[in-house]
Amino acid sequence: MLNDKQVMVAYNFEGYWKDVGTIESLWEANMDLLSQPMPIDLHDKKWRIYAKNPGLAPHYIAKGAVVNDALITEGSEVYGKVEHSVVFAGVQVEEGAAVIDSVIMPGAVIKRGAVVRRAIVAEKAVVGAGCFVGEETGNIAVVGNGVTLPAGVTVTAGQQIDETATF
Repeated sequence: MLNDKQVMVAYNFEGYWKDVGTIESLWEANMDLLSQPMPIDLHDKKWRIYAKNPGLAPHYIAKGAVVNDALITEGSEVYGKVEHSVVFAGVQVEEGAAVIDSVIMPGAVIKRGAVVRRAIVAEKAVVGAGCFVGEETGNIAVVGNGVTLPAGVTVTAGQQIDETATF
């Protein structure tokens, strides 16, 4: 820029910042929101969050559901178990399903009996009944945008399933 005689400006930023250019760093940034103390104050009125509001009903946690250490966004319905996870708008976690150490993007569905662990499930993806996605250790598993996993499929640690996958 300097060689082209363009103006270059630097800003000394102090605070939380994370490059989310990889699967691991995207997962870590979301998990950071669950740490104590939280690296950023989501309730700080001086630091507004500007985002598209889907205008959905409040989230619903069913009788018998288990939710611990999680962020659950509007329009989500939890009938199963969610632990140490970030659940975005309009997600459904059916009875008997478990979401652990994971990030579930808007509109995703986790069907009855499925287990999602250390994973990112992208927008409008469906994890079929009895599926296993991710593992307790290892790289983050990913189910891509709009992908539907048939019942009983296993996605191992680090595996990335996109719309071209065949089962």
